[in-house]
Amino acid sequence: MTAVGELPRGAVRQRGLSLVELLVAMLLGVMLSGGVVAAYLGSKRHYVYEDQVARVQENGRYAVQLLRRELAMAGFYGGLRSLAALAPRSTGTDCAAGDWALEPGDPVGLVNDHSGNQVPRGVDGVVYTCVSGALVRPGTDLLAVKRTFADASMRRGQPSPVLTPGSVETWYLRLRAGADPGWEPHQPRDLTDPLLSDPLLSLWEASTRIFFIRRYSNTPGDKLPSLCMEVLAGNAMTTRCLVEGVENMQLEFGIDTDGDGIANRYRQAPAPGDLRRAVTANIYLLIRSPAPIPGYSDTRSYRLGSRLVPAAEDPFLRRVFSSSTPLSNVAGTRHWRTP
Repeated sequence: MTAVGELPRGAVRQRGLSLVELLVAMLLGVMLSGGVVAAYLGSKRHYVYEDQVARVQENGRYAVQLLRRELAMAGFYGGLRSLAALAPRSTGTDCAAGDWALEPGDPVGLVNDHSGNQVPRGVDGVVYTCVSGALVRPGTDLLAVKRTFADASMRRGQPSPVLTPGSVETWYLRLRAGADPGWEPHQPRDLTDPLLSDPLLSLWEASTRIFFIRRYSNTPGDKLPSLCMEVLAGNAMTTRCLVEGVENMQLEFGIDTDGDGIANRYRQAPAPGDLRRAVTANIYLLIRSPAPIPGYSDTRSYRLGSRLVPAAEDPFLRRVFSSSTPLSNVAGTRHWRTP
């Protein structure tokens, strides 16, 4: 028999880990945990990078296409071949001196490299009082475009099938066979009224917009630059923001100096009167990722036409997007303008 406290014959007394074994086990555990954490952080950084790349690509393509369409449509007024009989009309609260918003004579306006807190002033001398200069990113361009929508809200007395019958007063270009064109306000729901169902009458919604880069998106504290616009809504201009992350906008205009319809020179700072002879426009946008990328530093400089933007050296991803478009409507209506 085995005495109390003695091990059976052949048994080995159980012992704990030595200090060396414990340290080795802890080291292996730390190494394994560090590998898991490193893999997680790497995966997260890769996800953030890919997500921000996708956001930059999406925002850049949309912003370029938006501005390209606006410039291509600039000066389109319901298909009118001559605007000589179309007189401007007061909207109540305008954005510049005179009846600028509904004055078709200069459908394209440009502020080249906004200087800072001052009210933006165009290359043709127009002062855009509805835009707060303090909110615009310095060194960026502003673009003004005046036109009508591409599709009639009412064509030959029949309202458009996609018309939204709202109650906000809207300005329309009135085209009626046998009468001079003119501007008149209507609530969109009025266009469904049988009293307007005149087979000789068509109405085209006015579009007056000033595009600019604002220093922030939703609140000043977010510091996310965005493409915004002042747009004619009712009897006043109102601000609407369109695309986040647009950090810089530069425009070049191809000027036809000899009247043959071909651009002879491109200018980022057109002289007064040059925009009336513009036949094409180049758009350059610098798009920044909405969120920073951990461990990334942007050390690149970017060229937007003839403008070189120095490296920001911050954790945001950037890409340049560019496009060109003919100014067909601007060139097509040049014959009725006064030199």
